[in-house]
Amino acid sequence: MKASALPVEHSFPTGSHGTTLVLMVCAGWLWAGIYASPHSATPTEVAAATGRSATVRGRELQIGTGRFALSQKSLQSARRWLDRQGVRVRDLTAKEPA
Repeated sequence: MKASALPVEHSFPTGSHGTTLVLMVCAGWLWAGIYASPHSATPTEVAAATGRSATVRGRELQIGTGRFALSQKSLQSARRWLDRQGVRVRDLTAKEPA
């Protein structure tokens, strides 16, 4: 991916109470925010990480110190999207203790 194409963002339904997870990939960092609905203007939770890596534990996507629970389908979609953006996603679900 060309650096000029950054930042990019995408939203994913969490599968819980109509909330939405928005992910943003920037040149040297990631940002994530939970919104109460797809129409909310302000996130209720945010997290950021330096570097371009994320971690999956069970059905949670971890960006920096923030952990975001997602439905299995949304988690798969988020992982594929992050991968296409050049983000390394480590899966610690069954490989290492949390």
